[in-house]
Amino acid sequence: MNWWHGKKVLISPKWIENVSWEEREVAIGLSRETIKAAPEYTDESLLTRDYETGLYGHYNREGYWIDELATV
Repeated sequence: MNWWHGKKVLISPKWIENVSWEEREVAIGLSRETIKAAPEYTDESLLTRDYETGLYGHYNREGYWIDELATV
């Protein structure tokens, strides 16, 4: 079932909990409302650190770069 048509959003592959190829479903520990309210991604969007910071902040997740900064 396709529950949403419209804008594109990004979700980190790290957040995927399960993939069911048979049911054509991807389980993510986020609500539909949270995903729908995410910042829009367009083909013109640049994946800058500012964009990522806003995206991870929206999903209330810690950025992957935090670990990278700790090792420097």
